[in-house]
Amino acid sequence: MTSQASRRLFSPLRHRDFRLFWIGLLLSSVGSQFTTVAMAWQIYELTNSPLQIGLIGLVRAVPQMVILLFGGLLADAMNRRKLMMITQGSLFFVSGTLALLTVTGRITPLKLYAVTVFLALFSSLEAPSRHAIVTNLVPAEDLSRALAISSTQRQIATIAGPSIAGIVLAFAGPSICYAIDAMSWLIMVVALALIRVQLPAHGGWRTISLGSLSAGFRFVWHHAVIFPFLMMDLGANLFGTIRSLYPIYARDILAVGPQGLGILYAASAAGSLIGAFGFSAWGPARQAGKWILFGVAIYGVCLLGFAHSHVFWLSIIMLVGVGIGDTISAILRSTINQLSTPDDLRGRMSSINSIFTNSGPQLGQFQAGALAAVIGAEFSVMTGALIILLIVGSVALCFPQVRDYRIGAGAG
Repeated sequence: MTSQASRRLFSPLRHRDFRLFWIGLLLSSVGSQFTTVAMAWQIYELTNSPLQIGLIGLVRAVPQMVILLFGGLLADAMNRRKLMMITQGSLFFVSGTLALLTVTGRITPLKLYAVTVFLALFSSLEAPSRHAIVTNLVPAEDLSRALAISSTQRQIATIAGPSIAGIVLAFAGPSICYAIDAMSWLIMVVALALIRVQLPAHGGWRTISLGSLSAGFRFVWHHAVIFPFLMMDLGANLFGTIRSLYPIYARDILAVGPQGLGILYAASAAGSLIGAFGFSAWGPARQAGKWILFGVAIYGVCLLGFAHSHVFWLSIIMLVGVGIGDTISAILRSTINQLSTPDDLRGRMSSINSIFTNSGPQLGQFQAGALAAVIGAEFSVMTGALIILLIVGSVALCFPQVRDYRIGAGAG
């Protein structure tokens, strides 16, 4: 990477408040991966059921789909920093409860599902503010790269978190994983407290209404490309989210144990990191529509390769490709969303977007687990990959405005 490309890549981090936010979110996201890995392994050890692993996604998705909308209203009505501090503090108590239940030997599948509901509750209230606040921390000229480097933060966390969590899980058990996650939420609270920029509260509590929510839906519905891209993203997430099957692959197909489980979780994130660094260093693609379709197509092809692989290193390569394809699509979609949306609508737009990008994968986990219980994990992954490729082809043929969309030339 050239020095000029490197400077472009890290340019958003020269802004103090964004730098604090990015570091705090990185450490918090690493902690969250400890809970993701430990919970999936624990539920499979307790039940030996692919369906039970998938149920974690369903239990999380159902409340998310409703609460995210309220979180978007709050993000446009309240100070986004204060709202995030409240939710992060609440998540500390949720992760601490998981650690306590596990260390005292009182954990059961039912209790894991109950705690998952609270994780979904507070994460959903926080997510729209987390996405919308970035535009308040950097100037417009740095927004695209700030979104890209925010993606690198998530992927660094998803690489480091599961890899370390797999080792901690193997040698210390799930309770330590949950305790580490609890402490990471407090780190984020401190980072948010140190941010100096004065964030707008917009209309306050009087703006929280069905009318305000309807305005957000109308904006998304009538935008030339945001809505079609959301539909495609929902399909990709619903049929291409296979994280719930990683414990099955790690234990029964690839025979690599909990340490290998952590690497499986990290592999797609490594690909996402490669894609995000490349995007940040060489700048945004103007022909965003074509690149988004290309990214989702890569996602589907590599998922198909993973479905047929019984070799650990080849499976890792395929998951890296999945991550690269996903990130190409995600960063460009996020850039389009943020640049096309007025600030006083960004919270609601982010919440509607998160229904597809956050709840979609959770529903996808359930779909993959349920299908794997009937036809097996490998056929479940293969079926999802083929459906994704069919969706990409259909969108490319039926929505020319999506295929031809260029950043800076699209209609709002």
